[in-house]
Amino acid sequence: MNFHQDSLVPVSALPQIFQGVFSFRFFNSVQSECFSSAYLSDDNLVVSAPTGSGKTGLFELCILRLLSRLLSPEGLFNHPRGALKIVYVAPTKALIQEKVREWDEKFGSRSLGLICREVTGDNESIQVKDLQDTDIILTTPEKFDSTTRRCRDHGRAGFVGDIALLLIDEVHLLNDTRGAALEAIVSRMKMLARYPELKESCISRIRFVAVSATIPNIEDLGEWLLAPPRAVKRFC
Repeated sequence: MNFHQDSLVPVSALPQIFQGVFSFRFFNSVQSECFSSAYLSDDNLVVSAPTGSGKTGLFELCILRLLSRLLSPEGLFNHPRGALKIVYVAPTKALIQEKVREWDEKFGSRSLGLICREVTGDNESIQVKDLQDTDIILTTPEKFDSTTRRCRDHGRAGFVGDIALLLIDEVHLLNDTRGAALEAIVSRMKMLARYPELKESCISRIRFVAVSATIPNIEDLGEWLLAPPRAVKRFC
């Protein structure tokens, strides 16, 4: 897909306080094509696009869409810590640690003041209560599955009720042997979103965003994950 620069969405289309998240002036073709779905909508989204096409930027636009709820009419950012949680799920610790460094710089104390926390097997000392004030939780499917199952088994929602956005990287792993844990957490989030006692919580309106470079059955995945699909995009 070839875009002229006139067709590309400028970063200046975002509120000024969010523009510093990006180090470039224009979103690329994939990001521009998905801009309305990612930033101007709360719809669930599945995107299949090649490696290096800017899928992380789509995640960041979805994060900013959520954070835009906290902007005042004057453009000031009022951030109650941990009130709107984002969960990023990826298959490897290396990918998670890379995103922690990247997003701590982009969204952390030197910019928007969000707290990013890695939750993997490398930091077993983290307790559920430690996640109450966390804004972006970065975790593996297996670790997040066990953590959220503990909340449910103990008869309380804990931090889970504050989850407003679930970002799934490399979603094609649903077809892998490790796909069971990923399927379990998506199903659990959907189930909790329907709980009457959580109808006033963020999770009742949770948004799912999934990306991959290789999703052969993207329409089927969108039908299951998004139920019904809101936006399914494939870029070759």
